[in-house]
Amino acid sequence: MTALQALFFGACGQSFSKEEDIMLFDSRHIPGYACFRIPGVVTTIKGTVLAYCEARRSDGDWADIDVLMRRSTDNGQAFSEPFLLADGTERRQTVNNPVMIAGTDGTVHFLYCVEYGAEQKGGGVYYRRSADDGATWSEPRDISAMTSPELRNVFALGPGHGTELADGTLFIPCWTVLKKHGQPVDSHHPGTVCALTSKDGGDTWQISAFVPNGEASDPNETAAAQLPDGTIVLNIRDGRIRRRCYSSGADGVAFSPVSLLPDVPDPVCCAGMIAVGDTLYLTHCRDVKKRERLTLERSADGVQWQEVQVLVPGDAGYSDLSFYNGVLYIAYEKGTAVMMTTVPVSIQE
Repeated sequence: MTALQALFFGACGQSFSKEEDIMLFDSRHIPGYACFRIPGVVTTIKGTVLAYCEARRSDGDWADIDVLMRRSTDNGQAFSEPFLLADGTERRQTVNNPVMIAGTDGTVHFLYCVEYGAEQKGGGVYYRRSADDGATWSEPRDISAMTSPELRNVFALGPGHGTELADGTLFIPCWTVLKKHGQPVDSHHPGTVCALTSKDGGDTWQISAFVPNGEASDPNETAAAQLPDGTIVLNIRDGRIRRRCYSSGADGVAFSPVSLLPDVPDPVCCAGMIAVGDTLYLTHCRDVKKRERLTLERSADGVQWQEVQVLVPGDAGYSDLSFYNGVLYIAYEKGTAVMMTTVPVSIQE
């Protein structure tokens, strides 16, 4: 075992305790990058864990950025060497907001943006797929024309992961800045939420109706999950209101106006959400002012949330989570690095 491999080795058994957090992406071990941000994680139908993030040459959302991935075939006990999924640093481009969907047919779908999809800056939205649990990938395909560039400036996926709905639709929550607001092309405000969907396994994509802002003033980064009754729940960050927000829909096309979740504070930070049976799990920084106190919560409807446990009491950041065989895999920011922890849960909860 190499020293790098040893870094990713965890304890034996089907799941880890909270004390067994591991380092996924760290500039001390992956040279050439200043920081690693915007984590995502999925588990395939075979149980392969795929963890990915933005690898930034410098801090800032418009930095030169690559997307790196690691994969584990042993329940997250050891991870592969980093794999370059999207190259931005050699081209001096911002490659941003990576999102994967682990399909029920074994296909893994991967989407990302270049220059936040803004065509005025030479940006776009791209798609790749893997048929072998992330070992190899198709060449990137430009799907920008399917993301309504005539209506918007910047465009961003998720981030984190998307989901496959019960009817087979691939569903990714997104946010954008509409041209009608008259903002500079690189402005991230004011945001509007929508969804990017595919009904043919990723061959073609289309934008849903835009979610009415409702009680939110600047809705943007969004996590999505579907409950057993078919309800699609959106858990939304707002750029100004320090509370998580909520919207829901039944068809993946139209959604209710955004409403505030007054009992779920947020320091303006991305959250992760997943459905396990009839329970929603959410990971977010439960603080009004600072990105800290990363907390796991659960809900039956996406409106009323109950704290399960504090995962990281201090400094934290963006997070994402996936589920396989009784275990939640949670990737999260810690300083300039990306970590992973695991939490066993019961599907009956």
